[in-house]
Amino acid sequence: MHIEWGSLVRLDYDVILDSGNQIDSSEANGPLQLRVGEWDALPGLGEKLVGLREGDERLIRLTPSEAFGDWDANAVLTVRESWLVGDTPLRDGMSVRIESPAGPAAVCRVYRADECQVLLDFNHPYAGEPVTLFIRVLGVVLPVG
Repeated sequence: MHIEWGSLVRLDYDVILDSGNQIDSSEANGPLQLRVGEWDALPGLGEKLVGLREGDERLIRLTPSEAFGDWDANAVLTVRESWLVGDTPLRDGMSVRIESPAGPAAVCRVYRADECQVLLDFNHPYAGEPVTLFIRVLGVVLPVG
């Protein structure tokens, strides 16, 4: 049974950056289950699974836009450090949880901090990076109808 759009697929996987760093795996987090065409975490993965069948193994290369998205300068926000609450000095590269009374909390990265202002990067931590996945198809359930 071949994977098609709408199939429910279960995969073993490893996600690797070009640097060679493994950033996720089924060994660490268990098999991945996704519905092809409806899974947004790695938007380019679904179409690359179409046609595969249970037991198939593949190396799949995803461009930044197919993976975690392109890095977007508009997702960097400049704030006065006095607006941020807390006793921990902010350093370039550290992760920060931002809470606002107007909406849900968000995690971002300190892009650049100095004595006057902080640039907060709300891009995904791996935005702009291509990734390679090693996948093994564990199971396929075809869509109903």
